[in-house]
Formats: sequence, C-alpha cells, structure tokens
Amino acid sequence: MKIASNKISQEEVKSIKESFYHIYHSFLDEGTISKDIVGCLFKWGIQLHITESELKFISPDYNKTAVTDKDKGLVHIFNLVYMVYLDGTVEDIELEVVTQFAEKIGFQSHIVNDLLKTIVTAPYDGYDFMQMKDHLKELLEDNLN
Repeated sequence: MKIASNKISQEEVKSIKESFYHIYHSFLDEGTISKDIVGCLFKWGIQLHITESELKFISPDYNKTAVTDKDKGLVHIFNLVYMVYLDGTVEDIELEVVTQFAEKIGFQSHIVNDLLKTIVTAPYDGYDFMQMKDHLKELLEDNLN
C-alpha cells in the first residue's frame, strides 16, 4: 500500500497509524504469534512508514486504554480495513488479522466484511472517507443486535 497524499489526508494517515499501533500491541500482548501475522504487521508498518523508534516509543498498554469503548474500537477496525483496501490488493491474511483483532475487542467477525463492503462501494455511492466514518454508528448498532 502506498498512501498517496492525493488519496487521503494527513489527518486520515494519522488516524490509520493510531489504529495500527493498537493492533500491533494487541498481538504483541499475546506473546507468541504466527509468522503470517508478524509478516502482515511488518508489511503494514512499512506501508505506513512506521519507524522502529515510533514503535518503541509507544507504551505496551497502548491498546488496552483505547479499545474499551465500542465506538473507538469500531473506528480502529474501520481504519485498518480502509488501510487494507488502499493498496488495491486485499489479502486473506490481512482480513484474518483485522478479524482476529475485531473479535478480541468484542465484535462479531462479520464486521470486517461489512466494513470492507462499505468501503469498496463508497465511491460508487458518492461517499468520501469522512462520510463512511459517519456510517459507522449504523454498523455498530447492527453489530450489537
């Protein structure tokens, strides 16, 4: 994924990076993780231009403090799915990693596919990034029922 400045704003990049930090630490907290997940996280870090010093700076309890709220958790999942979509190649492992993260923070697994569908169809429906984020409340309500 190349995050081109003409595709998304710096604010959106910052939001996606924050979500990356949460998923990164969520999997680190597990201890042993599969090489597929490590490879996926590594790929995303490179694509987001995350430096080693940025990862070391973040405290290990980073993910625990921000995903207790369902709204914030859904925003993180949305950002991660959007990041997966941006490079034009949606890989199974990427969706699997985001799905595992979604389940860890209390969502049903189908939320990832629901968000991907929303993101993929948004340009055809005339929605931009912020309008898609506004649609998250509706998805959250559907996921909780």
